[in-house]
Amino acid sequence: MSSRFIVSLLIMLGFLRSEAQDIKQFLRQVSENNPEILSYASMLEARRAEARTNIYPPGPEASFGYMPGNNSASGVKKTWSVSQRFDFPSRYLAMKNINRYSVRLAELEFDLGRLNVILDALMTIDDYYTAGKKLSLIKKRIGEYETLRDAWKRKLEEGAATLPEYNRILLELSAISLEKANTEAELTSLRQRLDYLSGGRGTIPEGQVNPEEVILPVDSLIKQKLNIHPAFLIPQAEYRLSTGEVSLARSSSLPELMAGYSSEILPSEAYTGPMVGISVPLWSNAGKLKSAKAKSSMAEAAMKAETERLKTEVRREYTGMIYLKSAVDDLRNILKSSGSTSEITTALEEGGITLTEYFSMTGVIFDAELRLIETENRYRKSLALLNDHLLTVPAK
Repeated sequence: MSSRFIVSLLIMLGFLRSEAQDIKQFLRQVSENNPEILSYASMLEARRAEARTNIYPPGPEASFGYMPGNNSASGVKKTWSVSQRFDFPSRYLAMKNINRYSVRLAELEFDLGRLNVILDALMTIDDYYTAGKKLSLIKKRIGEYETLRDAWKRKLEEGAATLPEYNRILLELSAISLEKANTEAELTSLRQRLDYLSGGRGTIPEGQVNPEEVILPVDSLIKQKLNIHPAFLIPQAEYRLSTGEVSLARSSSLPELMAGYSSEILPSEAYTGPMVGISVPLWSNAGKLKSAKAKSSMAEAAMKAETERLKTEVRREYTGMIYLKSAVDDLRNILKSSGSTSEITTALEEGGITLTEYFSMTGVIFDAELRLIETENRYRKSLALLNDHLLTVPAK
């Protein structure tokens, strides 16, 4: 695992508060042990090895001939030769550039795959914490309903309450208990997902993902992503690769050279000396340059289209993040001003409200608290997605 990547990862995680050191450690484990990232690394090495092929001239050629005459007077003619073929230097330079561009493209695709896995891990951690907060809220509500059930059971026994009222409490308690079971199942599933993402070597961190509520203006954010985000850089690398193919096609129209040494040996005499040759590609290169230029133009258009699409996605996500931040603030203010369920419980005990009004009023608060938890989750994910470019490995 590249130390340069680890440094970049920790820089990205600077948008997490200092109390989340265990989250950073967990994501480090993901980057080092995730099975998908390990498979991407193996694929990258294979593509690097492949790029080191086909950049040298073909091997030398050697031949030997033994040709007996048609009678004894003719004797035997022997021939041998050693030769080497060469392309013009510009062709080898074009091939090296293509291989270099291919390696760069493979590295960017690896970086994008790794970034997506780590971003998935970060968001899964947040889902895990969100489910935990939701479970705590549900358990609190179950405790309130159980207290209410016990109180109404006593009232029922004393004749101060009706059976329908008591059954209503049991139904509400049953419904929220089912929600508790579903949330516990979700937590188990998320723990299993986190175990897979870390390759079975990470400890689920304690605490909460708390991104700083500070982010660059959208245009500055896009400018950063253009320089270091692999999703933005991949189309550029594909275009550069296509320009290398154009250079290779252009150099392919140059003649191929051959130099060597040969000999012909007859019974009475021998001829030995150097030889040179040239091969002119009059027909074999027909249309290749035109095709390469067309593909390069297509790659350029695709690069521009993909870049604009990615910019639009960033702006869309940025707008959504602003909306989510406003929604989080509004929900917090509403809950702060709406009072607590304890006040509603007191009003019920004092006869100020009916049981139906109690469930209606506490249900509104409960739903608002759940919406706040879920909206905070979406807001944190949006911030993480907008900052994902800081997970990339900076180019040298």
